[in-house]
Amino acid sequence: MPLWRLKPIDLSDPNWEGSSHKGVIIVRAGNEEQARQVADKAFAVKTRFPPGHGVLAPPWLRPALVSAEQISDPRFASAGPDEVLEPSFEGQSQAPSRRV
Repeated sequence: MPLWRLKPIDLSDPNWEGSSHKGVIIVRAGNEEQARQVADKAFAVKTRFPPGHGVLAPPWLRPALVSAEQISDPRFASAGPDEVLEPSFEGQSQAPSRRV
């Protein structure tokens, strides 16, 4: 299965309030759309904003805010389920499962 590097482009965009992580991530997924969905599921957070000030859109799903490129990296196995591989959630006792 392909590996994807998702990299934030514009962290000044207010939509980043909807993500708990704002750095580069590595995802194993079948295609770019699935990689973006895995990232969104792993890092999306609910936000509050004043009524009438628009609606926040998930940044990981937006190509204008996050670039995605297929990569090859021997540190990560290409076999396995769709999931965030980096940052690693291993060793974080209270971290929820990030698998899709």
